[in-house]
Amino acid sequence: MAKVFGALKNWFRAKDEAAAKAMADPVRDSRFAIEDSKKQIAEFTSKIAQLIASNKQLQREHAQAEADADKFQSYAERAAAAGSEDDVREALSQRAMADERRSTLIAEIERNNQLVAQLRSQVNRARAKVAGAESNLVRLNARLEGAKVRQELAKASSSFAGGDSPLAALDNLEKEVNTVETEAEAWEELSVDATEQSQQSLESKYGSAGSTAVDDEVARLMESAKKKPLSS
Repeated sequence: MAKVFGALKNWFRAKDEAAAKAMADPVRDSRFAIEDSKKQIAEFTSKIAQLIASNKQLQREHAQAEADADKFQSYAERAAAAGSEDDVREALSQRAMADERRSTLIAEIERNNQLVAQLRSQVNRARAKVAGAESNLVRLNARLEGAKVRQELAKASSSFAGGDSPLAALDNLEKEVNTVETEAEAWEELSVDATEQSQQSLESKYGSAGSTAVDDEVARLMESAKKKPLSS
């Protein structure tokens, strides 16, 4: 039973492979692959644009943090000039927080810049690859169509040379004509022989009705001898 199920499984698998091969279209599949790649590049480019926009927002925040640090530094200096130690302490604390935020933003912006540069490079390579694939698709499609024409011509040439080709009927006709002509010639020869035999038969029966010259001479001599007297 296991062998039967195994054989059935292989049979269905062979059918699936045959159906897949029959439905396969390399040109169509390549075109779809290029279209899918373009969609992925477009989606990827959109995400890169979002990352760039986010990084620009971080850059604005960094500029604001830097401005805040300078502002609170100015406040601290004015408070010191006014002799207000508490205000100086508060201003310096605010400046420290702005400096920390600025340092954090600088690191994040730098990481984003590196990531954007890397992603842009990947997108550019993908675009170049897709452009090359489109060019190759046109070239390979032309080669494929040419190969199909050559294949069909080769098949047609082989078919013409084979015994099953339409032109083989002409060869058969020529053979038939030769055969019939040969038989006709044979019957014609037989007909001539029969005619000659018939003529010879009639000649043998009726063609010798008159006497020959020898017979005439023999009769003359015999008649002459009868007329002469016998010697004693």
